[in-house]
Amino acid sequence: MTSNNIIEKPHKLFPLLWVTGILIAACVLLFYFLQSSQEFYYFYREQQQIFLFENDYILNLLKPIGGFAAMVGQWLVQFFVLPYMGAVISTLLSLMAAIFLGLTLRKLDQKNLWWISLTFLPFFLYNVCLQDVYVHYDGLVALTIGCICLWKYAMLPKDRWVFRLIGGIVLSLVLFYLAGSIAVLICLTMLLFDWLRKAPKAYLGVLPLILVLLMGIIAVYYGWMVDYSYAFWTKGYCEYYFEPTFTHTLAWISIPILLLMAWLSARWECKRAWIQPVLSLALLVLMFFGCQSLANAQKNHAYYTLLKQIHYADTEEWDKLTKVLDISASNEVQMNYLNLGLAHEGRLLSDLFVYPQQNINSLMTSYVQYTDMGVLMSRLYYQMGVIGAAQYQAFSSTVGITYGNPSMTKLLIKTYLINGTYQIAEKQIRLLEKSWYYADWAKGMRKFLYNDDAVMADPELGKMRLSLPDNDGYAMLYGPLVDLQTVMDANPDNREAADYFIAMLLIAKDYNGINFFVDRYYGKGCMTTLPERLQEAVVAIHEHDPEYCRAHGVSEETINRFSQFRQDVLTLRRSGATNMSRLAAGYGKTFWYYMVKN
Repeated sequence: MTSNNIIEKPHKLFPLLWVTGILIAACVLLFYFLQSSQEFYYFYREQQQIFLFENDYILNLLKPIGGFAAMVGQWLVQFFVLPYMGAVISTLLSLMAAIFLGLTLRKLDQKNLWWISLTFLPFFLYNVCLQDVYVHYDGLVALTIGCICLWKYAMLPKDRWVFRLIGGIVLSLVLFYLAGSIAVLICLTMLLFDWLRKAPKAYLGVLPLILVLLMGIIAVYYGWMVDYSYAFWTKGYCEYYFEPTFTHTLAWISIPILLLMAWLSARWECKRAWIQPVLSLALLVLMFFGCQSLANAQKNHAYYTLLKQIHYADTEEWDKLTKVLDISASNEVQMNYLNLGLAHEGRLLSDLFVYPQQNINSLMTSYVQYTDMGVLMSRLYYQMGVIGAAQYQAFSSTVGITYGNPSMTKLLIKTYLINGTYQIAEKQIRLLEKSWYYADWAKGMRKFLYNDDAVMADPELGKMRLSLPDNDGYAMLYGPLVDLQTVMDANPDNREAADYFIAMLLIAKDYNGINFFVDRYYGKGCMTTLPERLQEAVVAIHEHDPEYCRAHGVSEETINRFSQFRQDVLTLRRSGATNMSRLAAGYGKTFWYYMVKN
């Protein structure tokens, strides 16, 4: 081997090594960016569908224009239920698309590779768009398929214009049918690509674009697509009531911009080998921090906090739900989820006033105008044992989501089993058995079908069945307190219903309601001993009648402690203090402090 060959081999190997390093670094940064900023968006997306391994279901997904991208997108989204998989899949999709885009740019610039990190730019930007749940995940799939088609077109012989024209037409029309409006962007990019590389009869590249536009017009005319914004631009990958942002458009147009950049780069001769990897790395870091800042600026942080709570409710990780940070006391929905987590942990009453409860809406919001609220309400009613209302809200939420909701379907199955409507329960069980992740859970519920004894023996289902009212009265007609009273009358042992009943009365400072509850339920079922917060309310209401308090379950310790509290309040008032916050250290968790503070 000559000395020249020894020198030449490392020289050729160097670009391969640093390009590989840049690709790995881009994947690491993208994964970190997605996992740290979008983890709970992925979990939420998974809950917006039930992907069924069923021929009719898959064929119905494939039939519409863009159906292949939608089907692949939904197939991928079902794996988002697993930790890290959303970021992993999105990173791998972006890597695949970036590689094919880079191979296309290489056709225009065979001298340089400094731009290799910028091939990730469209996908960084599109992933920023995906932090809005109204943007469909199949848009990222469509962008990936589009880059593959662009590369396939770039591989066609430059000088054989007939072959190139036919290939362009076939690729464009197939892409439009498989992935939708991304075909318009790719047609425009193919036209630009031919013009930049001075391909013979490059102007004929307008024919694939014309045919795609004509196909889109026909699709809109016959109602196969909603309107032209769906057929020709980014609206095709969003919910109908959502308007795409400029970031969405920028993600698309960055592809032809990168082609133009590569064409200009081909005119630059880099004489120092180290410049290109350093420049590429600098661009990657700049792109990462730029997209991170953009994502942070566009992010709805309050909604993201709520998505964390929704996820932990979906997975029934109640301890994690109660530890979610950045909860706002003025946000009723966030407070509803926090109190739901406390209720599942058996801490609703003991820790009720540890958190800044505003009013009764902190326990159950009055705003139920969209699907997420229906999901919340179904969980609240189920926890309270109001099965009719839980079933209604869960069914409405499932219908309100185009492709179903796994958690709501699971809750529906439970309510049908509790009510003994086994045929409907069996139908829903069969549905979940066709899914990937939930099939085992669904199979495990079959043991309850047509088996009243098994239902009654189950700690959860049996307790709920005992809580069913004896009459056919409607739930949700006179408010949650009346519904809770119905549950308590049917099953005084339902501790969860009692906790919510008491909590609502305490937060509302409904003294007549508290008296009614104690007179009606003390000594029955789970109320043989009054919870400490309820004892505090009773002694505060009947401070001049200690015998009534003792007769209704208030301990001597609570009576004595209230006497001390009253003395502390009087001392503060005599000193001229109007702010009762000094009492928080000793009485912050009590109903008494809540009573005087508010």
